[in-house]
Amino acid sequence: MSYSKRRFELRDRTRDGHEQLDAAVGVFDTLATYRRYVSLLGAFRSAMDGQLSGAIWPAGWIWRPTVVSAALAQDADDLGLAATHPVTAVIDLGEPSALLGALYVLEGSTLGARVLRQRAAALGMRDDFGARHLALMSNDIAQWQSFLLLLDEARDFDIERAAASANEVFALALRCFESNRVVCQ
Repeated sequence: MSYSKRRFELRDRTRDGHEQLDAAVGVFDTLATYRRYVSLLGAFRSAMDGQLSGAIWPAGWIWRPTVVSAALAQDADDLGLAATHPVTAVIDLGEPSALLGALYVLEGSTLGARVLRQRAAALGMRDDFGARHLALMSNDIAQWQSFLLLLDEARDFDIERAAASANEVFALALRCFESNRVVCQ
């Protein structure tokens, strides 16, 4: 993977939020903790996928993010979880640097999905049952590399605005994972 200066600048500026989220997500090692993870991630990703669907993409940006809320909804159904209702999210994605900051968080999660996919498999989850979202997120490393190219080649990039947006996305995810929204059918 090529070196991306902007990626590492964003990583440094979002480290606290990322670490807090990792701690809140925790480790799922039982079916109960996995069900919690799927439910809470579903609330977060549904909100963010909704935000992205309304974003105005800059001219020339052909790349699009990995959308996982539908796969998460199927996984939740497999696990007997009630339909996830997204949290309210109002993150201003109206300019390219803000959009890139949000995408950094969402696309960056694909890297961790590889490890989570193995943990889910140990619980009996499969790419076609209970872990569709993890399969979708971890199947194509080229998606992450394509995002890094977009990040590095973006004109008029404002690292402060990108980091602020990324931190808003981490805060939204943290809010979801600190809630107790799991409802079983």
